[in-house]
Amino acid sequence: MTFFEVLPSDAPTFNATLDGVSRWTLPSIDCSVCGGHGGMGEHYPTVALSDWSEREHLEEPRSLQAVSLEEYQRLHALLRPRVPAGAPLEPGTQLGPVDARSSGRFGDIFFQEPWQPWMTRSALERLQSRKLLGLRGAPGNLRHRGASAPPELLTLEILVRGELHPSCRPPDWQPPCPRCGSHRNGYPMEASVLDANTLPKDVDLFRLREFKTVIVASARFVEAVNDLALRDIQFRELPSR
Repeated sequence: MTFFEVLPSDAPTFNATLDGVSRWTLPSIDCSVCGGHGGMGEHYPTVALSDWSEREHLEEPRSLQAVSLEEYQRLHALLRPRVPAGAPLEPGTQLGPVDARSSGRFGDIFFQEPWQPWMTRSALERLQSRKLLGLRGAPGNLRHRGASAPPELLTLEILVRGELHPSCRPPDWQPPCPRCGSHRNGYPMEASVLDANTLPKDVDLFRLREFKTVIVASARFVEAVNDLALRDIQFRELPSR
């Protein structure tokens, strides 16, 4: 099967802006070995934590402060039953709907960041009608500035599945920190090759395990987007072996 990296259009059709984050974020780790890190890309907008007694630990200002590995592991264990099965739950993971300010006109697809796509409910339902697997999203809490309200927008929930092939790792590739699991490797953009043995068959859109800001789509997803003429998105074919 052929796979593609998902990217925002170089010349978007519409002039929309959207600024905001989820209410809840896993804090970074204060690691005595590597210093710890806060990642990007991992986001589960369908997770509801309003009834969770520990939610204040994931809200600002507390979520902006690094915690000990032991405290992070405690929060990780408590959150595990509330998130999708197999979710890595690394530092910096956003949980729950996005609270944001928006303005301008939105098309079918909008990228708040290259790793954070939104869709209108209409666009998502049309893609789901094509029998694509694992497509789901959650409405954002938007405060829109403008004469007319935007269409209903949903943040896509994109799970972590595939991995890069070991052959495309550069010579200075570093293994994860032995204490907290953090890694600081850069994504090999020009030499990226997918590990065919790790590629999923149960979802048509997913993130790479070591690079969660990279979104990968199946050929079925790309074909559906093109057939439906959804704009402001582009694809780069990725080899696999």
